[in-house]
Amino acid sequence: MFTPPPEPPMWAWLLFGAVDFAIRIVALGVVPKRRRASTSTAWLLLIFLWPLLGVPLYIIFGSWWAMGRRLDRDPEASALVNTILAGSATPEPTAHDAPGVDDAAALMRLTGSLTGFPASSGRVVALHNDTAETFRQMAASIDRATHHVNALYFQTSWDEYTAPFYEALERAKARGVTVRLLVDHHGLRTIPGHKAFRRRLDDMGILWHKMLPFAPLRGHIRRPDLRNHRKILVVDGREAYIGSHNLVAPDYDTPSFQKAGITYDDTSVSLTGSIVTQIEAVFALDWYYASREVLTPADLTPPTTREKDTREKDTREKEAADEAPASSMQIIPSGPAFRDEPNLRAFVHMVSSARTHVSIASPYFIPDEALIAALTNAALSGVEVELFLSEQFDQFLVGHAQRSYYGMLLAAGVRIHLYRKPTMLHSKYVVVDGSLCAIGSSNMDVRSFGLNYEITLVADDARLVELLHGNDERNRARSRELTYEEWRDQPWHVHYVDNVCRLWSSLL
Repeated sequence: MFTPPPEPPMWAWLLFGAVDFAIRIVALGVVPKRRRASTSTAWLLLIFLWPLLGVPLYIIFGSWWAMGRRLDRDPEASALVNTILAGSATPEPTAHDAPGVDDAAALMRLTGSLTGFPASSGRVVALHNDTAETFRQMAASIDRATHHVNALYFQTSWDEYTAPFYEALERAKARGVTVRLLVDHHGLRTIPGHKAFRRRLDDMGILWHKMLPFAPLRGHIRRPDLRNHRKILVVDGREAYIGSHNLVAPDYDTPSFQKAGITYDDTSVSLTGSIVTQIEAVFALDWYYASREVLTPADLTPPTTREKDTREKDTREKEAADEAPASSMQIIPSGPAFRDEPNLRAFVHMVSSARTHVSIASPYFIPDEALIAALTNAALSGVEVELFLSEQFDQFLVGHAQRSYYGMLLAAGVRIHLYRKPTMLHSKYVVVDGSLCAIGSSNMDVRSFGLNYEITLVADDARLVELLHGNDERNRARSRELTYEEWRDQPWHVHYVDNVCRLWSSLL
């Protein structure tokens, strides 16, 4: 006959109860530190419901020890960045003294105090959408390189779309140009064929490293879901590309996307002027953390004997850009190395300063309370607020969490345009009124605000705003407008799933 196991002694029950109580008390005081209220609430809910699951997950994914050092607490990294930024610290006179730039100047003072990157100036060469043409333009820029090419991308592969880019890198390496490439460790592994791609990079002989590797057996211990999400190309310190394009085909070389017909629609911008030095500084900081090599201004500046060809105009677009006066611009790097989520603060400031119009394009939209308040306040005060979001979801949790915010936005008068399936709108930019805008790699979600390493350009540039307004028209033609009634009349179980995903998305 089966004998039941003996009952645990009373002291064991008391010890278990004391440990469980202690975990809850400690969590109440530890979890909310340096964390928004919604995220703290979600972590506390998980820990209180399932302590044996919640505590290990918090230690791995939620604790600040796994986030890495802040830039202002790393003297060598700070000195590296400051040395490079010295060349962009003084903007051109027209960048601040022109009338009507008070909002832009205030924004740049705010973000400059958070990141250490001062207001600067630059010129827009072109706005880029078509993926294949964008990579061909990048290849053309690389073919003009005489000194160095620095590239940093979250995801990349060598495919029929990116082949012109990598072939241009090979040609640059062959003629003695220094080629550096950084790729996010996780982003690289998500593209099929990444092992063969790594071998191909090694065979090229270029300098390349993986960013944020998670390999505990090799001593790389950090929060495993940290990502370097930036997209950067800099050629000779004179021309740069930033935006949303990953260095991969529009279908991400992924069989499931190809089967479903999913492609990604992106927007990037190419720039010249002093602002390129700031982009070089962001690259140099990431290169330092990936390789421990300090890049100096001499490493990032072509010898003067090689600069004679820079006076020649390479394309009509560049001629037009060079004839235009430089505009006030600034780079906002963000991520765990920078305090107080500077990209989020910039977006909130921009929306709050709007007088007539705000448009935002973002594939992932999980705002925090401050951004929600800024958007609804603007709409309720008569500002036209438009969101260009994606109808196609490539992540279940994020997609459903995003939809849970639509009701309060629509009720306040925000217009939501859903980019039609199966294309995924992957562009990331903000336009405010007639001259202020931002474009880069940052999504409008809590991951991009606090966890991902991102790069954003803010500019007081009427030409770039005009180009982005044209992008809005293009997006509007490919979208359908969501109404409050349509959102409200979704089945109850859809709203239930959306709300549950919204709660758990706060853990990111």
